[in-house]
Amino acid sequence: MKILLLSLVLVAVCDAQLPLLNDLAQLTGQWQTMYMAASNFEKLRENSPFRGYMRRIDVDVPRRRILFDFFVKQNGECQEKSITGTIGLNELIRVDYEGTNDFQVVRITPNVMLGYDINMDEGGRTTDLVLLAGRTNQVNEEDVEKFKELVRQRNIPEENILKLVGTDDCP
Repeated sequence: MKILLLSLVLVAVCDAQLPLLNDLAQLTGQWQTMYMAASNFEKLRENSPFRGYMRRIDVDVPRRRILFDFFVKQNGECQEKSITGTIGLNELIRVDYEGTNDFQVVRITPNVMLGYDINMDEGGRTTDLVLLAGRTNQVNEEDVEKFKELVRQRNIPEENILKLVGTDDCP
């Protein structure tokens, strides 16, 4: 009897996770980085690993994986990066890139993705980052305001906001 009850609870938990994963499935496709902010602005400066230009996101719901394709610039040269994350409970995405990252998508619309990342680098330092990405290089004021609101919620100074719209010259 206990095994039957445990099985029912497990099925209920798994079913509860499916709608969340289906929300993340909306991320599959082309994306462009529009705005970023970081509690440690050094992570977003020229030649920094988090000053990334998003290209594509692919979500593999059955395997609970997500693939991010993007470019970073090192000494003026565009370097292509592909990193895979694991989708955990509550859509938390765990990625190993420049340390450990826990990425959370806050808002998904057909044209905009807003999320934040908590990076723990190899030195044990924690940095909060906020990302606004779009399907095109157009962004409306409402989305920028939601981005700034999330920046404030994450206790990131507004002077640490970086506008990347129009600065991407990678292939």
